[in-house]
Amino acid sequence: MIINTQDYQTQTIFPMNIGVPIKQAIDMKVMDLALIDCSVDANMTVREVAKVFELHQAWPGVILKSGLLFLGMLSRNRCFEVLGKPYALEVYSRKTLLEFYDTLKHQFLVIDGEASIQDAVKTALTREKHQIFEPVVVHLFENNFRLVNIHDLLLAQCDVLENLYDEVHHLSIIDPLTQLNNRRGFFESAQPEMAQSQTSQNDLSALMIDIDNFKKTNDYYGHFAGDQVLRAVAEEIKKTLRQTDLIGRYGGEEFIGLLPNTSIEIAQTIAERLRDAVEKRNVCVNDNDISVTVSIGICHIADANNSLDILLTQADQAMYWAKASGKNQVSLWNAEMAQSTAMTMLQSGLTNKPVHKKKDIKDEQLSRIYDETIEGWSKAIEMRNKEMEGHAQRVVNLTLELAETCGIKQSEIDDIRRGALLHDIGKIAIPDPILFKPGKLNEEEWQIMRKHPVYAYEFLKPISFLEKCIEIPYCHHEHWDGSGYPRGLKGEEIPLAARIFTIIDVWDALCSDRCYRPAWSQSEAKDYIVSQSGIMFDPKITKLFVQMIETQNLND
Repeated sequence: MIINTQDYQTQTIFPMNIGVPIKQAIDMKVMDLALIDCSVDANMTVREVAKVFELHQAWPGVILKSGLLFLGMLSRNRCFEVLGKPYALEVYSRKTLLEFYDTLKHQFLVIDGEASIQDAVKTALTREKHQIFEPVVVHLFENNFRLVNIHDLLLAQCDVLENLYDEVHHLSIIDPLTQLNNRRGFFESAQPEMAQSQTSQNDLSALMIDIDNFKKTNDYYGHFAGDQVLRAVAEEIKKTLRQTDLIGRYGGEEFIGLLPNTSIEIAQTIAERLRDAVEKRNVCVNDNDISVTVSIGICHIADANNSLDILLTQADQAMYWAKASGKNQVSLWNAEMAQSTAMTMLQSGLTNKPVHKKKDIKDEQLSRIYDETIEGWSKAIEMRNKEMEGHAQRVVNLTLELAETCGIKQSEIDDIRRGALLHDIGKIAIPDPILFKPGKLNEEEWQIMRKHPVYAYEFLKPISFLEKCIEIPYCHHEHWDGSGYPRGLKGEEIPLAARIFTIIDVWDALCSDRCYRPAWSQSEAKDYIVSQSGIMFDPKITKLFVQMIETQNLND
């Protein structure tokens, strides 16, 4: 929210919380950040303010006050941009800061401290190009103001998105009615447990648990009563099974248990104890006592050829056998059972039982939020450097085309697209004098410039959603012969996505105008790419890229 910039000032700020629930994550406000109190008297001289900046290196600017009256903000960059010109300090040194500020007509953005982090970032990134990395003034209440760096706002946005991702993921794997794992959550936990069992050759047993006559309960007492029955059975399962066991609601009235380090004999004992506990429990709903029983099927990993799918299928067959044999029973799977299960199901009418298919839960809304955020970051990087305008979208389009040519799976394309958009995100931490230096960088400046992939890694790594996107921002300056940076990776040590992108990035740079040279022709750029095959670039990918470019030229 942008507000009027007349008559304001500041307040104490609380540190930002990490790992908060989704409601708080979404509601995170700018005022919750560690803001910078950098207010000065507007009647100070310019020379005095220059000394203040020397003493307070972390200040991105100063807030001008006259008593309690807020007059404006002057950024450090704007101040030294003017004072760095010949004779400027002598001209302005005795002027008051207010006179200096009025001369510059410096523009700034004021955001309400009550604004959300997401809204604040969105607003800050809509500023003019020359303002995009200026600090933002935060209005708290009455005459209270502080400053916040755009870099800190972006980092806070990362934390908000990470909290949002964690909470959405949690909600996607938990059944809201019983608070057990849902089918997706169960399989996420079961796969590593299965791998551990295969490695250690330990026992592993599965229970398939189904509530008897559940449809009749729903039809007679209503679905609310049915929900209470489901909760009651879930509670008995949690009480009977051990903390090391994996439990989930498989779908409808069916539950599943995976019992590590458990022989078939112990699994049968646990199943009988559970069956007895459920039978003895009456569920009271609206003065109605509802009796409940369950049928349980058991299978051991030794009978399932070390396959989780077979293990659960056979436990399911054993459970159907228990139901066909009179219900309220525990059955152990055997080979004869598998042959006769289909006929038994037909004879007992169990083929009408609904099949619960695993749902592929796509967090489309969360993905959209991330994509909008990434596009905003990419736009901010381009706005910082006019020469880079359109670069991000061009390299994204060509990178995706080359990735498909290289046979990259469609499921990985989105991560490559995001990584390509964010390839230069680390440059947000590179100082302007180095990033925009018109001449060659000295060795000290190069050392700083070469850190931008590391900054990108540190910026993106905490965000689980973007974990698979890091390869390009982190590794696109690595070279096939090991001469690149930041880690000196060589050959196929370099991630495939980064090897693909590196060629595209260099190609676009060569074919674009730069302040120090005009754009190369495509023929010249192609010759250079070929000359660097086996040096900078993967030879196989280089060959595919050249074929792709030549095909495009023929089509044109």
